[in-house]
Amino acid sequence: MNHLKRYLSLLLLVITVLSCSTPKQAENLRILFIGNSYTYYNSMPELLKSLILEKFPERVVETQLISEGGMTLAHHWQEESTLETIRSGEWDYVVLQEQSKLGMAIMIDNDMFFGQTEQFFEHARKFDTEVKKAGAKTAFLMTWSERAQPKEQAILTHAYSAIAKELDAMLVPTGLVWDKVGTQTNLNLYDNDGTHPSSLGSYLSAITIFSTLLADSPLGLSGTISGNRLSSRGEASLDQQLLVDIPTEEAQLIQKISWQVVDDLQKSGGYPKIEKPKPSYQIPELAKGESIDLKSIIGKWYGTSTYGFNYHGQILEILEVDGEPEVRLSFCSPHVKEEMKVENASIEGNQLILTLYDPFRTRNSTIRISLNGDEMEGLLESAGNFYMYKHLNFSRETVHNGIDLSDLDLLLKTFESNTAEEGFVQAAIKHYKQYSKLIGETYKPEELYLNAVGYNYLREGEVNDALNTFKLAMTYYPQSVNTYDSYAEALITADRKDEALIVYRKAYELAKNTGYENLAYIEENLNKLENNSPVELEGEAIPPPPPPQ
Repeated sequence: MNHLKRYLSLLLLVITVLSCSTPKQAENLRILFIGNSYTYYNSMPELLKSLILEKFPERVVETQLISEGGMTLAHHWQEESTLETIRSGEWDYVVLQEQSKLGMAIMIDNDMFFGQTEQFFEHARKFDTEVKKAGAKTAFLMTWSERAQPKEQAILTHAYSAIAKELDAMLVPTGLVWDKVGTQTNLNLYDNDGTHPSSLGSYLSAITIFSTLLADSPLGLSGTISGNRLSSRGEASLDQQLLVDIPTEEAQLIQKISWQVVDDLQKSGGYPKIEKPKPSYQIPELAKGESIDLKSIIGKWYGTSTYGFNYHGQILEILEVDGEPEVRLSFCSPHVKEEMKVENASIEGNQLILTLYDPFRTRNSTIRISLNGDEMEGLLESAGNFYMYKHLNFSRETVHNGIDLSDLDLLLKTFESNTAEEGFVQAAIKHYKQYSKLIGETYKPEELYLNAVGYNYLREGEVNDALNTFKLAMTYYPQSVNTYDSYAEALITADRKDEALIVYRKAYELAKNTGYENLAYIEENLNKLENNSPVELEGEAIPPPPPPQ
């Protein structure tokens, strides 16, 4: 019996030693990301996965991304599938990334500012509760300020630090590392838009998450990473491909600064000490104005506003119906007169108040207008995924910024009637010639604008309108391969494949003659059409931007 006890004790000791000596890197690691473009750019979760496997090759690492461009945590919370993923995933970490302006920005005219943090904090708490119920750890991915607004990093730092500390969650200080790299080096962490990350920026984010979650130095890791490319919704490609190729010196510089920031932060308790910054904006107020009598403001008023950058101005028409005001408001661009739906117009003391519904952007707004002599001043307020304040100015004068809005209004009406009589392309060509005379210089719509409008029509199922728009683009830009490609895709959607084949052949010849960079894509689609195989439509795979607003 003593021999048996001794044997069992020895066996237990061996098992214990083996268990304690099992390499840490053999453990499974599952990480769920919930965010938007700041996370999915350059397939950042895949970068992190590759970095972990490089240092700990025996580990089994799984990552999943739930994302979409511009998504806030509030929007993610509304998706039941997101909550189900948290509850059923057996995750080790759930990394939360709020929208770049903390989920509730404030736009004042053409400037965007950080709004309040209530919505961010509310949904951060909700997610944290679900994450903890699922047995995982919450980590907040602190984002970075825009290139043009470096001082706003303090707002981000405070917000992420405050909520992470409150919830006893992990804080990934990407914004702090980003700020330090930006001030100490010449590395370009931004994409061309000055907000999204370049490949260097996404690498920095992945390195900082690595340092934080694993509490381990990233020094010596590679800057050349392959993996499955992620779509904007977090879907992984079937084949692995090169994701980033960071020069060794630059990769090591990012690693060094990231580890310094993370290590120093952990030694001081995990959260930076920072006071809440004062708001960098002031909510605009409408001038008091004079008492308004309906009869004195009846008629048309013209002016400009900050409502949309593609508008020359707006026309406000005020009528009297049964003793009450009836208001019509439209905005004029070079291409179209967009008439808004106006309801609930009323005069209350020294203000004309109305509700505006913008069917083109699906936003409701309140406009308050005051009268000052021969001029009126308006302030538009709207709440949605961000608060919006826009100034509008009106007078009886028709000419604003050198353009007679009354003449432009008539020109746009003629364009609409000519389209019905002559067809869109001929009417458009005639319209832009007349418009050129109106502004005193030759004008033609930009190719990018026409392309975006055409694809918007396709997504809305308005195939004939898309065909007309792409055909106009071909007319104005006959040496652009892209215009032929877009028109052919619309023909395919319209099930006119024989015509699409003719257009693709022209596109292919033009691509060869001009050295088009995407010649292989055109050639591939041409071969598919000739062999009656399904053609991948670029407009569906990569949605174009909306028309200028």
